[in-house]
Amino acid sequence: MKQSGLTNKDSLARKLFILFTLMGGAVFALIGGILFLFSINFANIAVEKSMHGMAEDIPESLHFDDKGMLIYSSTNMAKKWGYDALFNNLAFKVIDRTSNSVILTSNEHLETSVALLALPIDLPEGYSFSNGIDRYRIAVTLEGKELYVDLARDDLIGELANEAVLPMLGQVLTLTMIAAFLIFICVGYVSIKAVVKPVNRVAEQLDGIEPTQLDRRLDKKGVPSEMLPLVNALNDTMERVEKGFKEQKRFVANAAHELKTPLAVLRTRLELANVPEKVGCELMGDIAYMTRVVEQLLDLSRAQNQNSYLHKPVNISDVAKDVCMLLGPLTVTHNKELALEEVDKDATVIGDQAALIIMLKNLLENALKHAEEGANVVVEIANDRISVKDSGPGIKEEDRVKLFERFWRKEQSTLTGSGLGLAIVHEVTLAHNAKIDVECNNELGGATFHVYFYDRVESIPNS
Repeated sequence: MKQSGLTNKDSLARKLFILFTLMGGAVFALIGGILFLFSINFANIAVEKSMHGMAEDIPESLHFDDKGMLIYSSTNMAKKWGYDALFNNLAFKVIDRTSNSVILTSNEHLETSVALLALPIDLPEGYSFSNGIDRYRIAVTLEGKELYVDLARDDLIGELANEAVLPMLGQVLTLTMIAAFLIFICVGYVSIKAVVKPVNRVAEQLDGIEPTQLDRRLDKKGVPSEMLPLVNALNDTMERVEKGFKEQKRFVANAAHELKTPLAVLRTRLELANVPEKVGCELMGDIAYMTRVVEQLLDLSRAQNQNSYLHKPVNISDVAKDVCMLLGPLTVTHNKELALEEVDKDATVIGDQAALIIMLKNLLENALKHAEEGANVVVEIANDRISVKDSGPGIKEEDRVKLFERFWRKEQSTLTGSGLGLAIVHEVTLAHNAKIDVECNNELGGATFHVYFYDRVESIPNS
């Protein structure tokens, strides 16, 4: 199965994660930029709000005495703005809006203070800044008189904010942004994994469908609606493949069946015809080969048709005896020795007896065909397996993967074969939940084929 997940450069999850990260990074960079710009102006915003609050507090400390003089309570001011009052950092004027004249200053003995000098008579209302001095004018009405309260303070608070508050604020914002971005990445990773999980589940289902399981379909349960068209298309494709494969099997079976009669008629006519002996022998050999191919095509078709199998307990020792007796004449004809070793005479498996006979028959024919004259062929029956070994030339390692391909033939065959025998064996083992293993070189010098059965019946005595 192909590599999947974020490590695969062509992975959908990887592409989504990269896109998600880039977009998230851009968004967080934008937010960070906005917060940075805000932090730069933090001192100005803080000072402006502070000045507005002080300008509203000053009228609370003002009142007119019996002589109509405006006085203010410095005690109240010191309580609220002690630092500014102590270091003359704060100054204010009260201006009569009617006469546009100054009627009170906070520091009458410091008329030349920088703060007072920064308060011109025509100061605009609201916040303003000039030459390092923060200024604020507010219009008030006190005991029926309309006044301006002008407030001035040097930029000490702003400098303190820039020197102390801003670095700390920058660190907090930076750490917060980094932590938020990492959380964003983790959430994105988990979310993307959850999104592509149905894709992986469908891929696992597809990967688990064997060539013998063409009737299986993809489960649509839990599949997102965006993927349903793809899953439906795959199911439709598999249905068409299954139908095509069945049609192909029917065609092969029908063709092989239809060829049996013409070949039998041809053989009979050749036997009755007056032809030279040499030509007759060659033609009879060709007809025998064609008949063998037709028979094996029919066997292959039956092996693939698992619906016709009758699964029941089968004694594989009895199967081996029947096949050995069937092929005994062939063994004698080719001057070879066939032996049956029963390690477990009661070895019983669940399967179709006719199919198992066809399987073992083809295994033995393959061994007899490739073994040299005078070679030994041994069939061994154990509790969970059938083994066929010979003293032939063995099998090359590079040929192992080709053994069960249809119509593949070894060049050094001593007998002409169709190349279908081991393909039939493979189909029968698949239908019986069995496994076939090949030893290229055994103790006899040849090859060994082991067929292991997993559906066994324990301790059924041989009747």
